[in-house]
Amino acid sequence: MEKQKKHKIFRLDKLPMDLARFLLLALIPFYRIRRVYMGNAEKVKALKDGVILAANHTSFQDPFVITAAFWKRRVFYVVGEAVMSSRIRNFFLSAAGCIRIDRNITDTKAIKDCVAVLKEGFALELFPQGGIGEDENAFKSGISLIASLAKVPILPMFVVKRKNIFQRQTLVIGEPFYCSDYCDKKLPSIQDLEMITEKLFEKYEECRQWALKQN
Repeated sequence: MEKQKKHKIFRLDKLPMDLARFLLLALIPFYRIRRVYMGNAEKVKALKDGVILAANHTSFQDPFVITAAFWKRRVFYVVGEAVMSSRIRNFFLSAAGCIRIDRNITDTKAIKDCVAVLKEGFALELFPQGGIGEDENAFKSGISLIASLAKVPILPMFVVKRKNIFQRQTLVIGEPFYCSDYCDKKLPSIQDLEMITEKLFEKYEECRQWALKQN
């Protein structure tokens, strides 16, 4: 019964989040998402429970592109405390599915919140390189830690920057994988997490290289 409850299009306990999704319906015809699968598309479409969506973050539009691409899913986002600094923004963004994180410390509360939404069966968008403008080639290992604790797959993706609003938005989707595919420890070490993060980067790089060859 719980699984059916998770995947209803609307849920009373997630009403603010569902209202935000409804308001963002206009993004679907605006972006006209073109999905390019680097692996088995059916394997990606079969991801119905908790999953981490790991994409590049070079523009403020990236979260909206992900929202449009996965509209049928409730996607939670990790947002830096600077964005949610005021009470009003914190209230509305939290209601819409944003998880506040302090990037200057090891924010254990944010990690627990991320694991909780994943275990409940929701999708979580994480930008492995951090915020906009940070080194795209330097992935942080926090994403591997969260995926290990929640025991959910990571889905690497690359958002291709479109040249104008008349062009379709391309989203390159890689092959999903579990941390347990590379490390079967109950609690991975720092070295294990770094190794898993490297595997994520390799899969992400496949998506990016495909996009670069198209330009």
